[in-house]
Amino acid sequence: MSFELLDTFKKKPLIAELPLSFVLMEEKEFPWILLIPRVNGALQITDLSSDNQIQLMKEISKSSQIMQKLFPCDRLNVAAIGNKTPQLHVHIICRAESDSLWPEVVWGRPMKTLSPEETAERAEILRKAFGTVN
Repeated sequence: MSFELLDTFKKKPLIAELPLSFVLMEEKEFPWILLIPRVNGALQITDLSSDNQIQLMKEISKSSQIMQKLFPCDRLNVAAIGNKTPQLHVHIICRAESDSLWPEVVWGRPMKTLSPEETAERAEILRKAFGTVN
């Protein structure tokens, strides 16, 4: 059985394919990516094998470093929530004290969506940075 993204994720820009995960971009005002492990039926991190859990943590760490380098921020929010979209995914969001929602959480809050031009520009920056990841 080949891995398939939920429809919600299929609409998001694909940034990279890491050894375990797809990297997708949220088209929101905050620099925001999603890591989605390519493991069928995984809803929780604990659904992954031990080896895949370790690999996911490596990918979260490397992706977090990339995000902080590209988008300096006061806090990096990393979360695997999935209340509305059950397929296992990890959010990595750069937050700054100057952003529109600080210090509140972003979940369920209205926020600016990037224009098509802004989306293309941010996606290209991310693709270049992730293109150097082994």
